[in-house]
Amino acid sequence: MSGRDDYGVGREDLASRNAALRDQIDSMLSDLRRRTAEIQQKQAEAAQQTYEVASDDGMVTVRVDATGTVQDLQLSSKAFERTTPDKLARTITSVLREAAGTAQRTLQSEFAPMADTSNVPEIPGIPSLQGLLRSGPLVEPPDPAAERAQRRSDETAAPTGRQGPPQVRNRPSSDDEWDDWDWDGTNRRGGRR
Repeated sequence: MSGRDDYGVGREDLASRNAALRDQIDSMLSDLRRRTAEIQQKQAEAAQQTYEVASDDGMVTVRVDATGTVQDLQLSSKAFERTTPDKLARTITSVLREAAGTAQRTLQSEFAPMADTSNVPEIPGIPSLQGLLRSGPLVEPPDPAAERAQRRSDETAAPTGRQGPPQVRNRPSSDDEWDDWDWDGTNRRGGRR
């Protein structure tokens, strides 16, 4: 034999291709280790981050972690004096959404460069990383600026014309378990007394 195998490729040529492939794999493994270390560092930093958002009037303050999970909710001592329960509930919801959106969008922007696979070489027979990684979030987080703008427009909007507090009917003091709603006797519809 003359140093050539059955496929017409010399052993030296085969050895040099093998060495080039090993160098490419070593480079990819080195890049993978570097990226893994970066991701672990970013995850540790992100786990420590919190975001705090307050309503413009200072009645509601919310602190969330990097994922948008509520860590603390503070209401001003004047919150129940200066607003209605309905408006306070809308403000709390809006501030929560703004804080969660801020946290989630910040987290996405910090990790987006790490998901870039444009410089990873394609290897025949191995699935592409670009096909494995989705582009963009699974669920679009709330837009903090839109939440704040909506809350401000709600604060300046005219009252909705809601009626006063709901009417509460007290049941007459009776030993009987039940009766109809009209207890004054002017329009009895049956039932026992």
